[in-house]
Amino acid sequence: MLSLHGQKGMSLVEMLVSLIAGLVVVAGAISLFSTVIVSGNTTLMLSRLNQDIQAVTDIIARDIQRAGHHPSAAEDIANGVSLASSTAALYMFSTSNDLYPAPASGASSTCIRVKYWDNDTPSGASSLVRIYGYDSVNKRLSVDTSYSAPVSSALTASDCASGDLLISDAEVLVDNLEFEVVSGSNPTGARALNIRMTASNAQKNNLSMSLERSVRIRNDGY
Repeated sequence: MLSLHGQKGMSLVEMLVSLIAGLVVVAGAISLFSTVIVSGNTTLMLSRLNQDIQAVTDIIARDIQRAGHHPSAAEDIANGVSLASSTAALYMFSTSNDLYPAPASGASSTCIRVKYWDNDTPSGASSLVRIYGYDSVNKRLSVDTSYSAPVSSALTASDCASGDLLISDAEVLVDNLEFEVVSGSNPTGARALNIRMTASNAQKNNLSMSLERSVRIRNDGY
């Protein structure tokens, strides 16, 4: 028969020490799990932000590449019609008129206008004029589309302030947007523009990304 004499249970102090040690281990595990979750969410947010910036610059770049396109251009060239006298002249991209502020002012251009002929416009018209404007105060990027004949007048601040949001400001804040004519590009031939964009997550402003890309104006000077 076993004797219980001399056997003791855990004291209160030992139980408290064991309990505290267990809580420390659990707290460490919870902290590690939380860190992994936060890191995963941050990665997803940055990935989504990168996709949004890429999508926006892709849209703008496609329009810039189409700027100046007009079906009569080739025919005018064949007939010896000068660019200034051609119907397509109004669609040609002008750094002094289609960027605001104009590069000659020394300020960064935050607004651009592209004009081209499009047979697939929803209105049935073929002339398309699109203005992308950036509001640095509210960190918003807007786009205004019209199907009227293009004008040769210079862009103004009011032209750049109208239009619909290109990207929701509830998700993405556009911290900076600039259009720059590539240095050394030929002003009378094919030119290129640099697009610089910086954006941040609307809920977490410390999560931001920047993107720069160069876009060639394909139809510049025909």
